[in-house]
Amino acid sequence: MTHGIVRHNTPRNIPGAHGILTAMVMTWTARALEPEELAAVSANSKVVVDLLEDEPPHPKLAVDLDTAWHGIHWLLTGTAYDAESPAGQAIFGGDPIGHNLGNGPAHLLDGRTVKRIADALRNLSADDLAARYDPDSMLAADIYPGFWLDPAVFEELLRPRYRELRKFYRRAAKNGRAILTAIL
Repeated sequence: MTHGIVRHNTPRNIPGAHGILTAMVMTWTARALEPEELAAVSANSKVVVDLLEDEPPHPKLAVDLDTAWHGIHWLLTGTAYDAESPAGQAIFGGDPIGHNLGNGPAHLLDGRTVKRIADALRNLSADDLAARYDPDSMLAADIYPGFWLDPAVFEELLRPRYRELRKFYRRAAKNGRAILTAIL
């Protein structure tokens, strides 16, 4: 829905087919770290960018929520930025690591936190999130990217990306992995 919009250093609103879109596309990506990758990141934060910008992403170690990240977070927490609950930490949790990647630094979640997040997400199905979907409230809360009134958004964007996120955290928790996240 935001494909083809050029990334700019400063956001600016432009009218689009689905309401107001922002010219700066922000995507959320995460990587479950192999033990040697965690050691490398801990020793040298410059490794962070290489792991997060791995193209194509490793199918079992990475997830990319594209622009669905903020909508999913809102559906998990009912807030724009709360990261106190385990579900809230799925998107905004962890300790900052490395330099600013354009939308802040990456964040590192340890294995215990990943397990708590996976447990919280296991208890929240995509249908639970569908019941929380409220486009007017999401617009009022300024949830990115802002095209929530489109009736297909939940089924075509949020539901499939949330399922990917749950699977990603479940797999990472099962394998005791730390996770590196970033908004790029």
